Amino acid sequence: MHLVPVVSPPANIRCPSGTKIEEIMQALWQDLRYGARMLSKKPGFTLIAVITLALGIGANTAIFSAVNAVLLRSLPYDQPERLVALYTASPTVGYPRSGLTEAEFIHLRQENRSFAALAGWYMFERSTLRGVSEPERVAAPFCTANYFRMLGVKVALGRDFNAEEEVEGKNKFVVLSHAFWQRKFAGDPAVIGRTLDLDDSGYTVIGVLPASFKAPMELRADTRADLWRAIDLRPADPRRGNGYLDVIGRLRPGATPAQAQAEHHANLRREATEYPKWYPPDEFGYVLPLERAVAGDARLALLILLGAVAVVLLIACVNVANLLLVRGEDRQKEIAVRAALGASRGRIVRQLLMESLLLATLGGGSGLLLATWGVDALLRISPEDVPRLAETSLDLRVTGFALLISLGATALFGLAPALRAVKFDLHTTLKEGGRSEAANSRSRLRRSLVVLETALAVVLLVAAGLLIRSVRELQRTDIGFRSDHLLTMRLTPPASAYPDNQRVTDLYERLLARAGALPGVESAAVADHLPLNDGGNTTVVEIEGRKFDMNNLKHMSIDFRTVSAGYFQTMGMRLLRGRLFTGADQEGAAPVAIINESFARNHWPGEDPVGKRFRYLDNIPERAKTRYLTIVGVVADAKNRAFADTAWLEAFIPLAQHAVTYGKEGVQRDFNLVARTTADPSILATTAQREAREIERGFIITHVRTMDDIVAAAVTQPRFNMILFGGFALLALALGAVGIYGVIAYTVAQRTHEIGVRMALGAQSRDVLKLVVAEGMSLAASGVGIGLLASFALTRLMKTLLFGVSATDPLTFVSIALLLTVVALLACYVPARRAAKVDPMVALRCE
Repeated sequence: MHLVPVVSPPANIRCPSGTKIEEIMQALWQDLRYGARMLSKKPGFTLIAVITLALGIGANTAIFSAVNAVLLRSLPYDQPERLVALYTASPTVGYPRSGLTEAEFIHLRQENRSFAALAGWYMFERSTLRGVSEPERVAAPFCTANYFRMLGVKVALGRDFNAEEEVEGKNKFVVLSHAFWQRKFAGDPAVIGRTLDLDDSGYTVIGVLPASFKAPMELRADTRADLWRAIDLRPADPRRGNGYLDVIGRLRPGATPAQAQAEHHANLRREATEYPKWYPPDEFGYVLPLERAVAGDARLALLILLGAVAVVLLIACVNVANLLLVRGEDRQKEIAVRAALGASRGRIVRQLLMESLLLATLGGGSGLLLATWGVDALLRISPEDVPRLAETSLDLRVTGFALLISLGATALFGLAPALRAVKFDLHTTLKEGGRSEAANSRSRLRRSLVVLETALAVVLLVAAGLLIRSVRELQRTDIGFRSDHLLTMRLTPPASAYPDNQRVTDLYERLLARAGALPGVESAAVADHLPLNDGGNTTVVEIEGRKFDMNNLKHMSIDFRTVSAGYFQTMGMRLLRGRLFTGADQEGAAPVAIINESFARNHWPGEDPVGKRFRYLDNIPERAKTRYLTIVGVVADAKNRAFADTAWLEAFIPLAQHAVTYGKEGVQRDFNLVARTTADPSILATTAQREAREIERGFIITHVRTMDDIVAAAVTQPRFNMILFGGFALLALALGAVGIYGVIAYTVAQRTHEIGVRMALGAQSRDVLKLVVAEGMSLAASGVGIGLLASFALTRLMKTLLFGVSATDPLTFVSIALLLTVVALLACYVPARRAAKVDPMVALRCE
């Protein structure tokens, strides 16, 4: 055993004891213990204050966690702040944001000075993978060879693409996502070098991506990539006309987004100068920081929600401040005695702030617990297309935010009452029943706070009311078809067995005959695109006898869909003019089309379009033009894109004439089966899939759902906003009512002697009732008036979230004003009724 000598400090060195820091810490500890003791003596007050703060802090923390995940957390790439997304836009085309053409991308990559690297990707349709267990549809986007390296991602296994593999014919290589590698190949490293059958072509696996990698498009919960293919660029003869490339750039050191945008736009205009017929005159190029491009439309909605929930916290703080003001008045004698015994006003303020800090700490801790539940609830009701929302969690930044707003809440609700509490005249306060000017000032402050929280509650209720009305308008909107009792599913046959459109047509004709004969099926049809799926195939058209107008491509752009003859009857779409497709509209017959009402109104206003002709140009006038289609019917507009959008111009072509009208270059094999049933359509889902596979064993069947489900999914985002705003508004309403009730109840208690005198002098109960209610309603009326004015100014910020209702909708404003008035009346009536029952003899003894 080794003995360790004990060394004493030298005699001339003394340990610091009784220092200033120790004195401060001891004083703070004393204040803390005294504050805890005072709060424990009033458990009702403490509980109400803590619950009020917990609701405000918890709601704020939950919403901030979503804002943190979507807007604040850095993208998972190397130096993400230097990444930008490149777009083109043209008001005449009507697309607010479009990608780059192959020619624009190649030239910019060769000649730019602002970018250290440029990379692009695209994916039109899912691909068919066969030969690995059961056939399935997979997401297999194409990307440039430098795509992963530009993002700073290294493969976990094998290698990624090289520049030589960006050439058509030499690009038959794939890199697997980590999740797909685990799911399909059980993480087998021997997958490197294996050949996969993708769309009837052989692709060699060369690498596997790391588990942590998510491409920018995969940051949405409803999007993923299973494997990646090398793009096929044509530098010698680049493709023009269709901006299908999503492009990301990494800025050079010292380069700014503004410089990059100027260079991108200049490159675009050079292309337009050389090929003027392929460009609208007002098309321009612009760049966005990648983080903003990923967040998209969710950015504004989340910031508005954060502002709304901050208002809830402010109302909660106002309520607690009112409670502390009332409590401060009850403690005037105690505070005066402490001052008389020598306590400085600074010490008293510090003591009261320490009590406020304890309340904020308890409220913040409880709020953080509520936030954990709130985040779970938020994720359950949120739409899947909000980027990165699935990453929402209570990390260190969110916890720090909760701590920060707890401290901020202390300053908001604690400082004013503490300062007010020490504004008294010592001699007057120590007199029995004395009432100082400070007491009158505190009463005015309490009333002002009630007016403030009522106004804030009005703002939130108006916003919630507008969103509720907006969702109701969405649900009442005529979608142009009957969504009830419709079963839908997406079908993909093997490409090798159906190499041309005629065989595809024959396959689906047989399927329709089988599906239509099923028990419980009224009718069946197929369509390449269903309504509410963000459009169909989009192109531009040329009207017979009219000059093509390149300066108004938006006017000339349409969606076209291939449908079977019974599609309109099955969907319940209304025929307005002409006829529907029949069995006579076959490949050898004259090509025909049915258009929607918007198409007819845009191109033949005031005329009957039946018998008129048009043809597709596939976006570029120089392309081989298709045959003219004769319009045989007009159907009512249907919601072919987003629910809130007006109907796009739309044309339908018969299934049997698809190859004739659209050309024989490509073969459309993927179609949606739509079956109208007499009972619950989901019951027939299994039977319909079995029948389809009896006709073609190689069918890949996906997206089996009812049309009601599709319609419900289309309003998920507006409903999400409505639920959150509605919840915040109800919380604000409850807090506002409690605030009015508290002030009036306390006022009644303070004026008990006055009320007794009035009643002793002959005042009736109804007179007292009117007096008390009038005082409360004057506060409520002031708050409602200020709140309506604030709402008129602020609700304009949320106009992009509304549908079918103005941001200053009079009905909503009037309804909310009436609602707040009724709630305020109820909040005033309870203490007023108590005041009206005061016994004058008992009241007169109170002095």
